Amino acid sequence: MPKLTVSDVLRNKRKIEAAALQVFVKQGFHGTSIRDIANASGVSIGNIYNYYKTKQDLYKAIAEHYESRMQALRASAIEGMDDMFDPQALLQFAGRLRDIVHNETDYWRLMYIDVTEFGNQHFAHLYRNLAKDLKSALGKKLRDPKRGNWAGVDPALAFTSIYLQFFTYFLVETLFGGKQHLGVPDDLAIKQMITIYARGLGLQSPVPARRAAKAGGKQ
Repeated sequence: MPKLTVSDVLRNKRKIEAAALQVFVKQGFHGTSIRDIANASGVSIGNIYNYYKTKQDLYKAIAEHYESRMQALRASAIEGMDDMFDPQALLQFAGRLRDIVHNETDYWRLMYIDVTEFGNQHFAHLYRNLAKDLKSALGKKLRDPKRGNWAGVDPALAFTSIYLQFFTYFLVETLFGGKQHLGVPDDLAIKQMITIYARGLGLQSPVPARRAAKAGGKQ
């Protein structure tokens, strides 16, 4: 039998991982056997174990592959945005995030499996480092001198909050069936959120930093 090339090995692993992902998102991790994955992929159980020592190693490989993919998609989403807080730029950004959520639904299902069956062993670090990663990716774009002192608000925190809010909105719409859960169509909901981010509500003066810190802690 001819020796497999590196590309052959990679192609076989991608085939196994793609099949395993489909079974995992339907049956959960613990509800899936290696035999289920073998049947779905058309690869023998023995060959699967040639590539992955355990079922969890296979799950971890899928998570790592998706992590790399999502990093590339996130970088593409912010590409070309010169003013990260310009309303039109944010509208474009929201559209790109919507496409990511809609096109990568299995990724989010995989993450929820990780939360329920692994205690979020494989994905938690993505969120712990999110603001830091975005700040690194955006660099000087987050330090526009024309915006003054930001009233004490960290621009990296502000942009990360916007990023998460958009993602959360589209996740609820896509995975949880919360159609128009803010009471208006998607386009209007996003425009309203951007208006809040760009102008604020104008209802009261900003919360002092000390009071905000206390409110965020334990009562």
